[in-house]
Amino acid sequence: MVNISLKYLSILLISLINNTCLAGKDIDNTQLMLFVDKSESILGRPIRAELYGISLKSKITNVKLNPLNNDFGVVADYVINDTSDKRWPGKSVQILKLKLYPRHIGKLIIPGLTINDAQSQKKTIHVKQGKISVPKATFSTISPYERQQLIIQVAFISTESSARLSVKGDTDIDGFENTALNFKRSKNTDGTYLLQIGWALSAIKSGALKLELPPVTYSISGVSRKRFYLPIKTLNIKALPSYLPPTIPVGKVTIKSVSVNRNILQTNSLSYWELSINGALNNAYNLPPVLRQIKSNKQVRFLPINSERSTKATDSTLFSTVNYSIPFKALQSGFVTLPKIEIQYFDPDDAKLKTIIHHSEDVFVLSVIWRSFLSLAIIFMLFYIGRKIYEVWQRYIYSHNKRAQAIEKLHDNNDIKETRESIILMAEAEYWPENTTISQWANLWKNKYQVSNSFEEFISELSSDLYSLNSNTKTTKLSKQLLNIVKNRKKLNVDSKN
Repeated sequence: MVNISLKYLSILLISLINNTCLAGKDIDNTQLMLFVDKSESILGRPIRAELYGISLKSKITNVKLNPLNNDFGVVADYVINDTSDKRWPGKSVQILKLKLYPRHIGKLIIPGLTINDAQSQKKTIHVKQGKISVPKATFSTISPYERQQLIIQVAFISTESSARLSVKGDTDIDGFENTALNFKRSKNTDGTYLLQIGWALSAIKSGALKLELPPVTYSISGVSRKRFYLPIKTLNIKALPSYLPPTIPVGKVTIKSVSVNRNILQTNSLSYWELSINGALNNAYNLPPVLRQIKSNKQVRFLPINSERSTKATDSTLFSTVNYSIPFKALQSGFVTLPKIEIQYFDPDDAKLKTIIHHSEDVFVLSVIWRSFLSLAIIFMLFYIGRKIYEVWQRYIYSHNKRAQAIEKLHDNNDIKETRESIILMAEAEYWPENTTISQWANLWKNKYQVSNSFEEFISELSSDLYSLNSNTKTTKLSKQLLNIVKNRKKLNVDSKN
C-alpha cells in the first residue's frame, strides 16, 4: 500500500515539474500574428494589414516581406517598436502596419512571414475588378539587348472623362535606366476613354532580370482614387557581342546638318554649321561623339564647338538628341567641303553593327573682291535687263498709239488721202520702212498677219483709187474694209509662215 502511494506521488511530482517547465516555455515563446481588415478587395484598393510581433528578439522591421511581392505591392505605413496589448499580458509587442495592393484579380494567398522561430499564418484574399478595367501592359520586345530601349505602355479603360494616370518620374527600377512617358487619353467609339502611360527602359546588364514597375496612380479630377501595382515580369536580356565597344549606341541613330548662313559666305567671316544627332536612346550621353572628326584644313578653320544634349519623352517613345553648333571661317573662295561625319550604332533588329556616313552640302564662298565684282555684274545685268524692258515697253506704246491714230482716221473716213495717211501710220506702228507703197504694205501685212481670199482684190481696188487723178475720190466702203482688216488682224503661226 505504501509502495503504491509512493508511485502515485512520484508521477504527480513529475507532472507538476513538466507543467511548470511548459509554462515557463510559453512565457518565453515568440509569436508573429497577421491581421487583415478584409478578405475581399477590388484591384487598385489596398488591404490594410497589421503584423504583430510578440516577444521578438529583434526588430519587427527585420521581417522579410519579399514573399509578398509576387502577388502584392507592399507599402509599409508605420512601425510601433515597443508597446503592450491585453491579449498578450506582460509581453513586449511590436506592430508593423502595411498596405497590400493586389497585382492580380482572383484568389490570392498572403503567405506566412517568418522571423527568428516565429511564423505568421496564411491569409486568403479574393480580389475583384472594379469599375476601371484591369491594366494591360504591352512591351516593345520581351527579349531586348542590354542598353536597348524598351518601351512599356500600360492601358486602362475608364468611363470618367476627367480620369488620368500618373507615375513618379524619379522612381528607380532595379537593373534598368528608366524614364516615364507622357500620359495620353483618347475617347473610344463606345464613349469610354482609353488611358495610357508607360516607361522607356534600358537594361544595364544581361541575363534574366525581374522587372518590377513603379505603381500607377489613377485619379479623377485631381483626386487619387486607386493605385495599381503591375504583375512582376521576368525579361531575358540578351548580351551584346563581345567585340562591341561600350561607346557604341544600341538602337538606330540618325544625323542631319545645315549651314545657318545659306547665302554666299565671305572668306574669313564667322559662319555656323548646325549638326544634330538623334536616337531612340534613354540617355543622350550614349549618342556617339563626333568632335574628333571635325578638324581644320586649308579650306576652313573651325573654332571651339558648343554642344547641347537633351531627351524628349512623348506618349510612345523617348528621343535623345545632341545638337552641335560649330563656328567656322572659310579661308578661300569657291565651294568649300565640310568634313564628312561617320558614326556607328548597333541595330538590335538585325543584330549588326551599322555605319552612317553623312556628307553636308558644300558651301559657296567668295572673297570681298569677288563679292564686289559679282555685285557690280549683277547691277549691270539688272540695268541692262531694265533698259531692254523699257525699250520694249516704249515700242509697244509707240505701236499702240500709231495704230490707234490709224483706226481713228479710218472710222468715219471717206477721203482717200486720209486712207493713205492711215496706211502710213499702220506701217509706222509695225516699224516698217517709211513711205511704203500700197503693194509693199500689202506684202508686209501678208507676211505677218492672216488675210482672206479677197485681200488681193481689195488691195488692187484700193491702189486704183489711191493713184487716181481725183484725190477726193470717196472711199467709204474701202475705209470700212481696211478698218475691219486692222481690227481683226491675227498673226500667222509658224506652220502658216512655212
